[in-house]
Amino acid sequence: MKNHIFNIAALAVLLASFTLTSCNKEKFYNLELDVNYKVAAADFAYDQVYTINGTAVSFQLVQLYMSSINIEDDGGMGHSFTDQYLLIKPGATAYDLGTFHKDFGGHLHKFNFNVGIDSTTNSQTTETFTNRASSDPLSAQNPAMHWSWNSGYIFLKIDAMVDTTGDGTVDAVMEYHLGMNSMLRPVSIMAHSDLDKGDNHIHLNFDIAALFTDVDFVNDGSTHTMDNMPLAMKIANNLATSFRKAD
Repeated sequence: MKNHIFNIAALAVLLASFTLTSCNKEKFYNLELDVNYKVAAADFAYDQVYTINGTAVSFQLVQLYMSSINIEDDGGMGHSFTDQYLLIKPGATAYDLGTFHKDFGGHLHKFNFNVGIDSTTNSQTTETFTNRASSDPLSAQNPAMHWSWNSGYIFLKIDAMVDTTGDGTVDAVMEYHLGMNSMLRPVSIMAHSDLDKGDNHIHLNFDIAALFTDVDFVNDGSTHTMDNMPLAMKIANNLATSFRKAD
């Protein structure tokens, strides 16, 4: 008799758990971000030689920080994915943002984010920085994405080679390292995606050719922000038009 009662109780707990799980699935959406690096229409690859602005260029490192991610539905309701800091790298295309309630609505109208790190986090103490878990995108990275304990994070880091002689062979190093609070840039994407209960994806392309619009690689081959602020500003201002929804 005791075993019979125990079995009934266990079954009740199992059914309650199943019902709760099913209800939770009905109440929430999950959103995953997919980011693909592109050079205009071409797929991106390290050490591949591309022609951008009439100049041969190849890339050895390209990565950036994304933060302050939020979404909007048709009616203006928003949802923020708090404390999400993503280090966006070529090849690492899928980033799980988390869940949000079904009351958000059935249509993802806008996808918004910042390229860079908010000023509070960017000015964190040495202790906070060094105590972060190694899996945390804001922890010490290799290659480094932080100049020093006082200068903050490098929001966008690009190391490349450029052809300075016009013969199609890359022969000189170029570096574009953007940081400081003034380099933070908002990006807004018209997503226009219907949502399904459960897993959803938003697919973005990051176009490096668009990032370097009006940049002369031969004469403007380097900025570490502070040493060439006009060039850093030009590249930062191109960020908003460098992202687009993937077809």
